[in-house]
Amino acid sequence: MKLSIPYISSPDYSDYLQTKLPFLESIYFSLGSGPVLDSRIRISSLDIQTLARELSPFSRTKKYCLLNTRFVRPGLYMDKGFLTQALDKIEILHETCGLDGIVFTDFYLLKGLDRTGHPIVPRLEALPGVNCMIDTSQKAFAFMEMIETTRFKLPGKIILDRSLNREPKKLASTVRDIKAARPHIKIELLANEGCIYQCPFKLGHDAQISLSNTGLVRETTYRLNQELGCHAYFHDHGHRFLKSPFIRPEDLPHYSDLADSVKLCGRTLGRRFLIRCIEAYIDRSFDGNLLDLMDAANFLSGFYHMDNKKLDPDFFKTLTSCTKDCKCCNLCTELFSGATVKNKPILQPYEDYR
Repeated sequence: MKLSIPYISSPDYSDYLQTKLPFLESIYFSLGSGPVLDSRIRISSLDIQTLARELSPFSRTKKYCLLNTRFVRPGLYMDKGFLTQALDKIEILHETCGLDGIVFTDFYLLKGLDRTGHPIVPRLEALPGVNCMIDTSQKAFAFMEMIETTRFKLPGKIILDRSLNREPKKLASTVRDIKAARPHIKIELLANEGCIYQCPFKLGHDAQISLSNTGLVRETTYRLNQELGCHAYFHDHGHRFLKSPFIRPEDLPHYSDLADSVKLCGRTLGRRFLIRCIEAYIDRSFDGNLLDLMDAANFLSGFYHMDNKKLDPDFFKTLTSCTKDCKCCNLCTELFSGATVKNKPILQPYEDYR
């Protein structure tokens, strides 16, 4: 199984990725400048010519630009100047480094981009992002039918919802039905998000990020999660992290007959984090703190050391066959206590805070 990974602007990271080309299914990235149209707070500003130049070594790797915000300001959906500005940048990426398509979540935005009449649109795949939460074949078909009402190309792959990672029978039937109707489409799974299972905060969290990206309010999602959301939840129920539908590197073989690629996330956590994850999933093995591979739950690595190897050998079978009804089960509690120790607080030298 190949990897779909984030690209961030860093000479060392770019050089590293070029040594891993045989393992890459695709790379994905934000525009880097102009309006924020992706689903995360912008971490750097990069002009389009520089981005195109940095992506040029990956000519044979599929490339997708993230336009996967949950929403934009309502007036922008019909603002041809605004939408054309974004498509002009995407056209540059298509012409200079072979951009294959866009990742989207908001169909209003997709339809608005199409209505501009921009000539680049028919040359781009419209790939539903993982936050479209496609967890049935019927939902996959509904998304593809709607894409067919635009001038965008159908996606070459479908990224299924992370919840299916822990429901192998449902995953298998979903993949079978999709492949029966669309034999050439590929299937991708999200491996290392590490968020709450069927997260009740998810839609609100995405909406809060999109709201802050409009510039109308300050970004407060990190604090919200610390006080009320997933951070607070995992601090109180650390063992329930194991219920999260992540895929350990060692468990990739269990999915090899179902999926063509796995997506790694964590682009806001920097190149060291991304390189660590890429190495682990290429090797299909990780000897260290499992929390160091997680995106949403990465903050827990400062509080716990979860020895990944101590979760062997029956982790996959155990966690994919449980009822998900934690009131009647102690499996996660037992696994957590057997593999995890609480970190001792370490006082950093004063110079590290300067």
